[in-house]
Amino acid sequence: MSNGKVDGVPSICYVCKENCGIVVKEGIHGVHISGNPLHPVSKGFLCIRGKNYGQLHTSPLRLQRPLLKKGSGWQELSYPDALALLAERLTNIKNKYGPESVVFYKGESLKHQETSLYLNHLAHGFGTPNYITVGSLCHFAMTLGFKLTCGGMPSADYSRIKSAIVWGANPAVSLTRSGIALKKAVKNGLKLVVVDPSFTRTAKFADHHLSISPGTDGFLALAFIKYAIFNNHVKASLKLEHGWNDLCEMVSGIPMDELLGPTGIHIDQFESAASLLFCNTPGWVQTGSGLELQPGGVQTVRAIASLFTILDPDAVTSPMAYKLNGLPGTELYPPMPDPIGKEQWPLFYSNLGQGQGMCLPQAILENKPYPIKAMVVIGGNPLMTFPDSLKYLKAFEKLEFMAVFDLFKTATARAADLILPGASFLENLELIDYGRGGKPYLGLIQPAVKSTNGWPTWKFIFRLAHTLGLGEFLPWQENEEAIRHRLGSGQISFDDLMASPSSIIEYSPGDPRSGAWNTPDGKIHYKSDLVAETGNPPLPVPESFSLPYGTDDTFPFWLSTGDRVLSYQHSQFRESPACRSMMPEPLLDIHPDTASGLGIDDGTRVELGTRHGTISIKVRLTSEVRLDSLRLTHGWIGANANELTGLDHLDELSGFPWMRAVPARIEKIEKMKTVDNMENNESLDNLEEG
Repeated sequence: MSNGKVDGVPSICYVCKENCGIVVKEGIHGVHISGNPLHPVSKGFLCIRGKNYGQLHTSPLRLQRPLLKKGSGWQELSYPDALALLAERLTNIKNKYGPESVVFYKGESLKHQETSLYLNHLAHGFGTPNYITVGSLCHFAMTLGFKLTCGGMPSADYSRIKSAIVWGANPAVSLTRSGIALKKAVKNGLKLVVVDPSFTRTAKFADHHLSISPGTDGFLALAFIKYAIFNNHVKASLKLEHGWNDLCEMVSGIPMDELLGPTGIHIDQFESAASLLFCNTPGWVQTGSGLELQPGGVQTVRAIASLFTILDPDAVTSPMAYKLNGLPGTELYPPMPDPIGKEQWPLFYSNLGQGQGMCLPQAILENKPYPIKAMVVIGGNPLMTFPDSLKYLKAFEKLEFMAVFDLFKTATARAADLILPGASFLENLELIDYGRGGKPYLGLIQPAVKSTNGWPTWKFIFRLAHTLGLGEFLPWQENEEAIRHRLGSGQISFDDLMASPSSIIEYSPGDPRSGAWNTPDGKIHYKSDLVAETGNPPLPVPESFSLPYGTDDTFPFWLSTGDRVLSYQHSQFRESPACRSMMPEPLLDIHPDTASGLGIDDGTRVELGTRHGTISIKVRLTSEVRLDSLRLTHGWIGANANELTGLDHLDELSGFPWMRAVPARIEKIEKMKTVDNMENNESLDNLEEG
């Protein structure tokens, strides 16, 4: 770096929502990615996944050409022929069953923002309401809980806040840069409480770790609220918010031991943590996905959001966003029926505007509410990330046609009729707004290396639109044209972004709503009329987040199926040798004392079972987990965590599945039994790791 320039192509990492600035250099030894010191947000930082993304880009396992399933094999096609075939099959199915019979699904591996906007626009232009994303089971139930209560999720402002609760999250692993910032804030005096069944890496630098019994988070949130009310830690202005008196009356009628009892947290430990928080306000709360993946997830999050407003009654939850022009042709959308899931979960649809992916098996297998006959999957692997994987496999096999656009031949791709190779984000061009993370910057992910294997996502969507005869919705040949259209004559131009050595430019976000929360009426809604209209309790009452059943003699352990590790991003990065070397095989975490009582040693292979299924997996002993708990990562073919989860007891407000705090059992198995299970068990094992 010299004179405000970098030695390479500046761009933005798209592995996770941190979106760190990167510098990319392509040479004879492959692709080298480093942090960009000129990036004003990440300031040169880059995590292990970002540094090793070049190994995914150059992986010999990447798809090279489109593949059409022929019997038990695959036939190579040219891209134009594959696109023509896809358009023909979608058009035929549309004409036979109606456009709503086609689902366009976008996953996480090829990310958000522009891709999501384009694909949603294409789906509606095609005539189907069934644009579905990974938001069906990730993040949005959490967003919904905060939005219904106080208008949105706040970002951490360490210059202002004096305390924080990290609740069911582990940013030291999942969001490394944020974890480092949090740890630095703690060293500078921030008081930190971590609520998590496991003693996570984040918990190691906290003032208090509350090792909560899995699935009881809502009870603890109400306990904190009760403590604040009866110890006069409530700002007078909150008493004018909608439903405050109802919330006070509810918690006053519940003895503290009834709230803390289910959590397993001792009253002394609780009061020490509560005193620390309320004596150091304003405070902030960071929540993790484990909270929303429970039968009462949204109501649990609403209880935590209510607590947040007490910790920081002057918080700003207004989102920041750079004003962009819309896409052409929205007035040309044809009439469409309701998407799948809208009837069951109207709040999910009205706030996200998408179909609910948990309804796919019923729609495909039972034609309810109408037949689903085809799917186009972009950058997603639902056979590894959705619950009840075997049911989804059965459903996908019944589809008349399924196409997958991705980097690798994933489990979902292997179940498809047509696979189309995509380009990595190093080959892509896309806008990204940091406003969602509380930073007023607009960025540009730009092509830093040559595209050799597949098409960038925008190109696939644009070309598919034109092949389907829907070019009026996405009329551009190149994404640069589309981006210039969206930027218009605003304060930031495309050329400005291309010339920026950090690949981002600061913008003026406009004034947030001063003195008001980001709800329609500017008030906090402790009591939600919108929730009441769905037939659910308007307050986050204990009954609304109680689990349908708990552990018992048959299933004595609580299982978490979503532990995060540094080297992987959900089911991604197993093709990176460096990342794979950090965790080469799936492991089940169990406390050493629990394992000893079961006659299980480190490395022992066990059968792990729930009410939904069983898998074979090796054990890893760790004192990080509770004596009554088990923990594993998802995304492994051969030990697929989602063969252990189901589609029953979906959240009544979001439709999110029950994937955390699942009752489970383990049994030591002999070597011969292990071999028999691996050969005979009906599972996804025959779909090789792609």
